[in-house]
Amino acid sequence: MKKIILLALLVFAGFKFYQNGFSLSSAKGAFDKQGKPLVVLFIGPNCGEPCERVRATLRDRGAVFEEINVAGKDGAPVSNKYGIDIYPTTLVGKHEIRGDDLMQITSVLAETYGKEVLSRMENMAMDNHFNSGGRAKVVMYATNWCPYCKMQREYFAANQIPFEEIDVEQSQSNELLYRALQGAGYPLTYVGYRRFSGYKEGEIAAAVKELAKAGPVRR
Repeated sequence: MKKIILLALLVFAGFKFYQNGFSLSSAKGAFDKQGKPLVVLFIGPNCGEPCERVRATLRDRGAVFEEINVAGKDGAPVSNKYGIDIYPTTLVGKHEIRGDDLMQITSVLAETYGKEVLSRMENMAMDNHFNSGGRAKVVMYATNWCPYCKMQREYFAANQIPFEEIDVEQSQSNELLYRALQGAGYPLTYVGYRRFSGYKEGEIAAAVKELAKAGPVRR
């Protein structure tokens, strides 16, 4: 039932996209005239498989999206008009995802539209990223031997950022959570739905600060 409701909302968003127009820039993101987030996929010539992977992911997740070819209908470049210089680039509201990081796109869709865009296994993993009140937690998927994991632990401690660590090699269940999120390196850190691959400092701290002000965010 929730899937049907989500699909209806996304279809309605797509209808409003064409009916009311939209505001679009790399600085402000993609929104309709009422301020509702929209999904826009920028593609270009010879993009090939990366663009197709993103396109397929958006469709599989039930997202209604506008597709813009940066070459323009007549072949003349229009990338400067939008400030987009890498393709595929996906805008989801205020979020800009460059390239074909499919799980990054999925995480942004979940943060924007809710957990219904996620698979059952992804939802099981994401449940660990929120407390009982729905507030986002910092969760780091790591190993004991990873030097960047050590650096990130030390950064969290020095900056008094509470976090939970899931040692991927400690148990089969931990490994299954990591695989459900399609982890491909360490550390893999989440702040709620928001995903950070590799060692990150300021980006995670900024997300913690932003989401702390947002109140409960698990939807």
